[in-house]
Amino acid sequence: MGKFLYLCSEKSTTLMKTRVIILLAALFGWCVLTEGQESYTYVERDSALMLDIYAPIDSANGYTVVHVFGGGFIHGSRTKAWDRDYCRQLASRGYRAVAIDYRLGLKGAKKVGIGNIEVLENAFYMAAADCCAAIRYLVAHARELGIEPDKIILEGSSAGAITVLMTDYGRCNGLEYTRELPEGWRPAGVIAYSGAIYSKEGKLKWAQAPAPTLLFHGEKDRIVTYKQIVVGKRGLYGGSKIAKRLAKSQYPYRIYRFPELGHEVSVGGPMTLEELDLFVSQHLRSGRVIEEDITMRDAAIRPTKFTNMRLKDLYK
Repeated sequence: MGKFLYLCSEKSTTLMKTRVIILLAALFGWCVLTEGQESYTYVERDSALMLDIYAPIDSANGYTVVHVFGGGFIHGSRTKAWDRDYCRQLASRGYRAVAIDYRLGLKGAKKVGIGNIEVLENAFYMAAADCCAAIRYLVAHARELGIEPDKIILEGSSAGAITVLMTDYGRCNGLEYTRELPEGWRPAGVIAYSGAIYSKEGKLKWAQAPAPTLLFHGEKDRIVTYKQIVVGKRGLYGGSKIAKRLAKSQYPYRIYRFPELGHEVSVGGPMTLEELDLFVSQHLRSGRVIEEDITMRDAAIRPTKFTNMRLKDLYK
């Protein structure tokens, strides 16, 4: 895939700048795309929570991907360069991308462990509640925003992956933090890069069928567990355990496992766009029930400092 340079269509862009960029694109073989991005306030909490919508280059796809950023519920932003670039890449492939804010429930925390698990629990529920409010806004304004409510895909990285998985899990089980979801609404699919589901009611179970789920997880992940961490009835269940429970219940899913990688899989979105397209075409468009387990040994994602990092390292 060639290098992309995205040309903003803001009024401040001068004709001279445009000509220079086009010239550079011609010289270096860059692909120049026009970014159509608009921002909206979707809910007022302690402050306004915003979302950015990136219009697709070709709207024939019809799907909207709601992207939820990562950062351990400590930091991160919908407007960080990586998140913006990823949303633009989604738009270049025909998806309407929506990057959302959410409240960071662990911001300022020194550490999180068994002794104060309620703090972590609250962060999960707060982020998922904000995700639900964003969906409510998108569905309520679907016509003017060019969104088809039944074609909304939830996608997230790390803390964002936990958020989207928790949103659909809470929807299926009628949990309180999902009360702002539009009645009867169901995501077209859920995509999680290094995500997990938290339950305080024992092993995972769905009262209603979850949306088709696409999981990416590094087997060496020490930040968001690949397997599970259980204390009593409370548990955090990672990609491997989620896939096992989905398979047992015969719910549609696909998991990509990365034996040599850790938490760097959380930022694997730009390197796995082909897999995302495949998921949409084979699972969502066709309506088929597919259970697929794939091990990726020669992946485009490469080891980074995240391979050996642990959760406690995020608080340093």
